[in-house]
Amino acid sequence: MNRTSATLMLQTIMVLMEKQNTTDVTHYPSTFYEEEIERCYEPYGCFSKAYPWTEHRPDNNFPISPEALGVRFAVFTRRNRKIPVLLQAKDEEKIRNANIDPRGPFYFITHGFLDGGHKVWIQNIADALLNLEGNDAATVTIVDWRRGSQPPYGQAVANIRLVGVITAHLMHAFYKELNLPNLNNFHFIGHSLGSHLAGYCGHELQKKFNLKLGRITGMDPAAPYFSNTVTLVRLDRSDAEYVDIIHSNAMPLYFSGFGMTESIGHVDFYPNGGSTQPGCKNEGSAYQGGGDMYQSIVKYVACNHERSHDFFVESIAPTCPFMAIQCSSYEAFLDGNCTTCDNKHLCIPMGFHSHNVYKRLQMGGLVDTNSNVALYAQTGSAKPYCRVHFEVKLKVSNSTESQVHGPDIGKVMITLIDRNNNKSDHKFLSEEQKYYRPGDVETKLIAFKDTGHPPLSVKVEWKYEANILIPMTWRLLKSSSLYIEYIKISSIEYNTDITVCPKLRKPVVANLPTIMKTKYCIHN
Repeated sequence: MNRTSATLMLQTIMVLMEKQNTTDVTHYPSTFYEEEIERCYEPYGCFSKAYPWTEHRPDNNFPISPEALGVRFAVFTRRNRKIPVLLQAKDEEKIRNANIDPRGPFYFITHGFLDGGHKVWIQNIADALLNLEGNDAATVTIVDWRRGSQPPYGQAVANIRLVGVITAHLMHAFYKELNLPNLNNFHFIGHSLGSHLAGYCGHELQKKFNLKLGRITGMDPAAPYFSNTVTLVRLDRSDAEYVDIIHSNAMPLYFSGFGMTESIGHVDFYPNGGSTQPGCKNEGSAYQGGGDMYQSIVKYVACNHERSHDFFVESIAPTCPFMAIQCSSYEAFLDGNCTTCDNKHLCIPMGFHSHNVYKRLQMGGLVDTNSNVALYAQTGSAKPYCRVHFEVKLKVSNSTESQVHGPDIGKVMITLIDRNNNKSDHKFLSEEQKYYRPGDVETKLIAFKDTGHPPLSVKVEWKYEANILIPMTWRLLKSSSLYIEYIKISSIEYNTDITVCPKLRKPVVANLPTIMKTKYCIHN
């Protein structure tokens, strides 16, 4: 099965899931009974099926009952990492006696469709938060609503409304029983449908208890049934003091997209453009038959959607700054139009540590909490994902030797070398062969693995492939080579610039690595 077939099968399965709501049901005339518009579950309130819950939705359901949902809250601290304290929203006395440190911070983590609180990625986030330096008083609560996250999708969408309200009641119980002044150090982290669940929780806290959640992190908020809806229906920045979003699969469902495209938080991160992620193309391979076909297909197409929580867990204790840069678009970002952190191009680390930087920008009057900041970053294709960004500017020499040699076609590959002789990974300026003419200037934004220090020199390689159909690639009497005048490397994260040149203006010959240094520019 190729990727197109997998996508078509996923669409078919989604349609079948929706059909489950209507099969084997007797269809009475509309006058036979008056349709139920509102259903109430005490003490959690009433849930309407009227507008806006009908907008952009092929079906509309009530949440199933709290008893059927069976939401479980598993509470972990540094004192009980392995065996959680299991709580219910109404367990006020148990909350009082659960040995929860009122200093906080308090983290809540929840999953999305087809998932449950037992997933490894949830435990990874919980462990990373508890291991974080200075978090000795932290409490992590996993919101497990696995009974309500099963197909059909439309029912799971309805269920998160009630799960969000139930979680708000638990947070209020924490607030009351622990004598907390506010919920500023409460952070709700949700993936996919769980992102909107967190939004419902934040909304309920304000509406019923006059409390505002400190922070919500939405990891690739689900798009089906939520795109282009009013803010009441989906997560938005009014649901908490600070809302940050990581988009990793922001594209239509018919292209195997599950995540939202819209910028809905105070800060929205679009790593690698926010739609597809490096390393996901071959993830899961094609379905080979046997086992649960639905789960296999979902795994095949869901890699991009799940990468958002991979990014977040790494961002808690990152291997490098995990910086993202404000820009008008991802294309403009890649073209090197946003390579300096300034008032027009804000720089904020993606994920966990974004809030501290945002608060500093807010104090400086550089961000408005009523508006959105969209930022872009590049990552690696495998763990660790964090990369550092460099603007690379290459100028082809216009010297006599370069002009006599004439234009050549190939690819330039560079490796950065720091003061300890540590080398980055190798990167091409362009993935395709291109013409380099005397006097040409090429500028690219490239992300490298962090060596721990800014670069001091650059290894340059010229990759050349002759093509019998392209006369300009014919080099019969001498080797293909490129005369480079200089390469300028500007670091976003380190805020440094270096310019390196070839020794004695010598060309970079095909398949012969050349080390370029700053001191060689003096002789040019």
